[in-house]
Formats: sequence, C-alpha cells, structure tokens
Amino acid sequence: MDDLVFRRAGKTDLPHILAMQADIFHGEQGIPDDDVGAFLQKRPICWCAGSGGVLCAAAAAWQEGSETHWGRFVVLPAFRGRHIGSRLARFSFDDLFAMGVDSIHMDARETTVRIVCGMGGRIVGEPAAFYRGTVTPVVLERHAYRAI
Repeated sequence: MDDLVFRRAGKTDLPHILAMQADIFHGEQGIPDDDVGAFLQKRPICWCAGSGGVLCAAAAAWQEGSETHWGRFVVLPAFRGRHIGSRLARFSFDDLFAMGVDSIHMDARETTVRIVCGMGGRIVGEPAAFYRGTVTPVVLERHAYRAI
C-alpha cells in the first residue's frame, strides 16, 4: 500500500468501518456486536486510511458534553506494524486541533496509550478492566501535542 491515503471518512465508508470495528472489537476484544454500531448515535467524525478503495484503518471523534472524545481506533491485523495507526492518529488529531479543539479525551488500549503518549498525551487515571483487556484514560492537549 505505497499509495496509502489518509482522509475524513464519508457516509459511504461507514459500512466498511463498522465491519472492521466489528471484526476487531468483537472478535479480538469480546465487545458485544450490538455495542459496535451504537457510537453512530453520537454523530462522530470518522477518519480512515486506505488504498485503491480498500480501507485498512479508522478512527473517530465525538462530543460527550463539553469534551471531545477520540477512539473507535482500528487497524486491520494484516496492516499492523507499519505505523499506519500512528499516522492515522496524527492525521485525525491534526484535523481536530485545526477545528479549534483544545483537548482530546480517550479510554485507550495499551498500544494506543503508547502512540498517544508519544505525541504528548498524558495518562489521567488508572487502567480499568474492559472486556478482554484494559483501557486507560488519556488526554491529549493542543499545547502538549507533538505532531512528529
């Protein structure tokens, strides 16, 4: 995938993004299928990475009260280890900060914690059990963000 493109996802991308999330969230993490699509009710902005119409990664952000939350972060197993996830995270964070967001909140798996903390994020709580594994509360603030 040398011609990898990072972009905001459109409505036509959502079925594929939901299928990726279902495979990973339900298949790998044990999250119930019904919970996978429920985030669409939060009217998220989604980003994706792909090539030739084939998506291999996605992330989303949504509002909860006055806070911007980021997550629903997936990279298909065949594409992991190529920094596609890090690049997509950076792309989506750049977009959110360009929209005027000052801080991005998330409950992240260990790999995502490492990615986000490497960009200036900070852990703001203890890991908590979440299906198969844990999630850790993390915040990434505009003033601390390093778009490496």
